[in-house]
Amino acid sequence: MEKTKRKEMEFQVRRSEILTAAEKIFASKGFYNSTMAEIANASGFAIGTLYQFFEGKENLYTTMVSEKLDKMYAEIRQSVNREAAIFNKLEELVRSHFRFVENNVDFCNLLIRGEGATLSKGETALRDKIIADHLNHIGYVEYMMRWGTQTEAFKIMEPRVMAYALLGIIRSFIYGWMLTAQDTSLCDKVECVLDIFLNGVRAGVSK
Repeated sequence: MEKTKRKEMEFQVRRSEILTAAEKIFASKGFYNSTMAEIANASGFAIGTLYQFFEGKENLYTTMVSEKLDKMYAEIRQSVNREAAIFNKLEELVRSHFRFVENNVDFCNLLIRGEGATLSKGETALRDKIIADHLNHIGYVEYMMRWGTQTEAFKIMEPRVMAYALLGIIRSFIYGWMLTAQDTSLCDKVECVLDIFLNGVRAGVSK
């Protein structure tokens, strides 16, 4: 029993090391210009070892993207769920999005470039998962908005539309930051995002 558990732990550690190395190689060279040999060298394993964990480069890429996005959504929810007040939840929602991007710049650049967008074998499954996870995330934010309207923290509006609006602002700030020199902290923009979302840009509206 103990031996089996130790083998499973070793398996997961090696798998994680391969995924980390793959992320760096894919981010620096792109999916099509990266090779399994380069990933094997970066991870410190023989190329044959990689095929014990993944069917090939495409499977490795889709697994890396899928699991990284799972981690992002899990981190966001954990951070938001720790807060009790609705406005604190909103702040943490924005901050956790920005924090993930700052801590995973290479991965986010990979997504923005759309690397692997024309993958053959795993494309449909990955694309469907990304869409489903995104819609689920919208639903999560929508639930927060509905709670805010029910408690009269927000004005009465369609919660789904409010979720679209906030996530749209967050996404625009992320893209703008990613496309620039990134010489400032994205997390420094949290208050600005909240001010725009909660108060708008009309002059004379107090915070």
